[in-house]
Amino acid sequence: MSAISSQRLLSRIEQLRVIGQDPQGGITRPFGSAAEIDARQWFVSEAQQAGLSLHVDAAGNIWARYPGKRSGVLAVGSHLDTVPHGGAYDGALGVLMALEAIQSLKESGYAPEHTLAVLVFTGEEPNAFRLSTLGSRLLTGVLSWEDIVSVTDDERRPVMKALEAAGASPDAHDLSLDDVRGFVEPHIEQGPRLQDSGEVLGVVSTITGIIRHAVTLVGEQNHAGTTPWALRHDSVQAFAQVMMIFQQWLARYTGRVTGTVGFVDVYPNAVNIVPSRVEFIVEWRSPDMDLLQQVAQGYWEAVEAWTRSHQITANRHVILNQPPSPMDQSMQTLLAETIAHRGMAAPVMASWAGHDAAHMARRVPTGMLFIRNNGKSHCPDEACEDDDILTAQQVLTDFLVQWDETLAKEGIR
Repeated sequence: MSAISSQRLLSRIEQLRVIGQDPQGGITRPFGSAAEIDARQWFVSEAQQAGLSLHVDAAGNIWARYPGKRSGVLAVGSHLDTVPHGGAYDGALGVLMALEAIQSLKESGYAPEHTLAVLVFTGEEPNAFRLSTLGSRLLTGVLSWEDIVSVTDDERRPVMKALEAAGASPDAHDLSLDDVRGFVEPHIEQGPRLQDSGEVLGVVSTITGIIRHAVTLVGEQNHAGTTPWALRHDSVQAFAQVMMIFQQWLARYTGRVTGTVGFVDVYPNAVNIVPSRVEFIVEWRSPDMDLLQQVAQGYWEAVEAWTRSHQITANRHVILNQPPSPMDQSMQTLLAETIAHRGMAAPVMASWAGHDAAHMARRVPTGMLFIRNNGKSHCPDEACEDDDILTAQQVLTDFLVQWDETLAKEGIR
């Protein structure tokens, strides 16, 4: 098998870390930002130096290819953008591991049967355009150009301009998976389960379903000092009660469903005014779609019942209704066998985080390899041990060879 360059991989992690880094150590590289464009350009330079051929598709996804003998493409990668004040490993580690795997195979003289490609997705994280997993959804047809052509951010910048700034050519009409034989995404777990079990790697069985509702609670704006308490229709007080209902509802399904309210906006948001409106986004996650829909609908009915009885108007808009995405069984098996060949066990586990792999799984055989981290993510404290990274790197490199050879034996071109 190929000898990986540990020093090169760890050095690249540190080089990428500083792009978008703030004084507090967090990293902010949202899609469309100058920092994200800098990260993309840095990756392109590294891939070119590795001798890979580069292409940016209409959705801004970057493809860095090592040509094989057959027409089929085996893709591996993740994303470079981050959440605000995020960590250095979410997405980025998967991209850098993919690059190291293919570069080390190329340097070793390995001649692949299929083209090996690093795939860097555009805009995986939520962003100013409210279009998470943008590149993978466009690539797989989950999202159409008609869906986004009029989308702007809060400063009225069109998402199409942001794509063009990233090097995309939306008019290129080159979004096709016809030659792609599969996709694998290496990614930190972002949770504590591998850490708690003492295992370095995990094989993902399914990616969670996600339901997001944008909810508006409308009361009545009035003077904060002169309006008697009994006569107030305070939207923030209503929100507090709605959050109590949320906690009570979640407690019924501990371990099977998780939920978060991570965005809240109050209007007019002034210290001496009874607020008239609260807007928030409630998110539910579970690998069980039937249960997920049951919980989300049950919570909404409880909210409606309470607000009706307290003269508050409640409205909701479904902004995401994404079913769970099972990973391909053959990919799971091959990942597990590759890990076992290195003398390790790997639990089969669901991912409670969303990933680009969820959309790819709807079109091509897809797998995910989880790497142990410190149980923290989407924060500056996100961390991953060098030894775990290097173990995962060797497994990923082994896997690409096994995958390539297995498909060739099966006659898949």
